[in-house]
Amino acid sequence: MEPIRNVFITLEQFAEIQSKYDGVCEYLNGEILFSSRTSRQHNRVVRKILTKLDIYLDGSNCEPFAEQIEVIFKNESEQYNFLPDVFVMCDDAKTLGESFISTPKIIFEVVSEEYSDNDYFIKARIYQKFGVLEYNIVEPSGSITQYRLINGHYGTPKVFEGNDVYTSVVFNDLKINLKDIFI
Repeated sequence: MEPIRNVFITLEQFAEIQSKYDGVCEYLNGEILFSSRTSRQHNRVVRKILTKLDIYLDGSNCEPFAEQIEVIFKNESEQYNFLPDVFVMCDDAKTLGESFISTPKIIFEVVSEEYSDNDYFIKARIYQKFGVLEYNIVEPSGSITQYRLINGHYGTPKVFEGNDVYTSVVFNDLKINLKDIFI
């Protein structure tokens, strides 16, 4: 669903709308981005990625989180409140209540066909702007498109599919066989 446009929504109005909406809504600097509840396949993929990251990061100073934890991207003139599907924060992360106000090291967004533009265009632009080092767009049909931040911009994406093994650019020894995610 497209964001609500031409109407500025305050953070207070957003909080009220968010509390009443039966789905996911995110704040886009005065606009609201709505999406529906997730599917079982979406949930399976999120859970499997989260599990792989949890095992890999166990004992480190970083931890994976899932879609119900808010990340606030904010500068002097903009604010975005997102609920990334899976993301990694480390000990240096700052919080405001239960929300993170630091940029995640890695984000995985599992797309739904209906809302894929949100992940490929809107969120990619914002994640790049706020310095997410690695942004992965996950297609539940079996692929991961990985964007790596180089000199403040996402370069040409790398696509993992089929029997490929995903390799993180942030944690070089983090490898996930796609067959373990997309079964």
